[in-house]
Amino acid sequence: MNRKALAVAVGALFAAPAAHAQITFGNEQIGTLQIYGKLYPQFGWASYANSTQPGTAVATYQGGGIGTAASPLTNTIPAGPTIEEPLARQTVNVGNSYIGFRGERGLGNMMGGMKAIWQLETQTNFDVGTGTWASRDSFVGLTGPSMGTVRLGNMDTVYKSYGDTFQMFGISSGNFTSASNVLSQGVTGSSSQARFHERRTNSIMYETPTFSGITAGIMYGPDEAKTNSRNAALWSYGIKYDSERYYVSVHQEKHYDFFGMSNSIANANLRNNGSAAARSTDTATRLSAEFRLRQVRLTFDIAKLEYEETNQVLTAASPVKMAKYEHTNMAIGAEFGTGPWRFAGQYVVAGEGTCSFATLAGNTSTCSAAGLQSKLWTLGTRYRFDRQTFVYAIYAHLDNGVSAAYNNSAPVAPNIGTDIDQFALGISYSF
Repeated sequence: MNRKALAVAVGALFAAPAAHAQITFGNEQIGTLQIYGKLYPQFGWASYANSTQPGTAVATYQGGGIGTAASPLTNTIPAGPTIEEPLARQTVNVGNSYIGFRGERGLGNMMGGMKAIWQLETQTNFDVGTGTWASRDSFVGLTGPSMGTVRLGNMDTVYKSYGDTFQMFGISSGNFTSASNVLSQGVTGSSSQARFHERRTNSIMYETPTFSGITAGIMYGPDEAKTNSRNAALWSYGIKYDSERYYVSVHQEKHYDFFGMSNSIANANLRNNGSAAARSTDTATRLSAEFRLRQVRLTFDIAKLEYEETNQVLTAASPVKMAKYEHTNMAIGAEFGTGPWRFAGQYVVAGEGTCSFATLAGNTSTCSAAGLQSKLWTLGTRYRFDRQTFVYAIYAHLDNGVSAAYNNSAPVAPNIGTDIDQFALGISYSF
């Protein structure tokens, strides 16, 4: 690096304008480096109530039995002692606070304006003093005005990044106000394998250039541990239109051999993931939309989630296995305000859905999905001091059906049927 370039880099480092809420130095000839992040610690309260008790009628695969005459499937929680509620608690947590480094470098006029790009982003759990390097969106790629953008690394899927745009005040990631806790979950709401709101490691993603506000993207995540019986690959793709006033996207994601359904249910006799012959395909399809005015923003999401498992191994001793579960989830949100004040609220509902079994007789039979619904209400307000700093108060009530275990409470794995109330006060600082 020559002295002039070095002077530009160092000078830019110390002169970065606060208005951009980022620290940047360098230039296109030597490459840029940008340091950025968001920290949003909060102090919260949580309480739990109404856990489903023994003897309660529930969805078939939350009950007992194996499906034989001697041990028929039951639609009730097996007899036992009273199930204790989780204790109310106070928490100090930091959500998905992060620090990141990214940059780009022009590759010259001969490459048609192409640039090399990179990013390393790390979640920082500074309340407990831990974190994993590059645990959030981290990649290296190429981008150009005519070729679009290709990235390789650990990234949010297209399904996650194109949908669920509400994101209360930008602090809902990893927070109990996140709609994804219900909107992107399936079956009972208690398994990450059934969730469609994750980053994908070891993935490749391509996005087209934007034409008249329209962009399309596709991601593939291969299974690097693929075996003869398992290939846990992922495909995620979608298209979006984004203008100053309107946003709309349609996107889909497919998980192969994740066994989201078997990994969620209470009755182990009905699971397929222990069989090498069994396979699974889980699919989520979502429409997301947003309408924006100067001080008002309205959002809407509707998603259909389907979990299907095939090649079940059925015997006289195990004559019934899970075959399919599907349900529809919806969310509607509003955010408005004036001056430094902002207010927001969202309602999210997971439908009860329908399910079916594979049987030894070679057919399928319906099962009860009673009580698998869940509802989430969130409210919040924030007061902004400047472009980078604000304080906020947020509240959420999660109402689980008697068979459901959706969870927006990080410290606790609730019982099925548990309703959760949470309130928090916090501060957000971006740089």
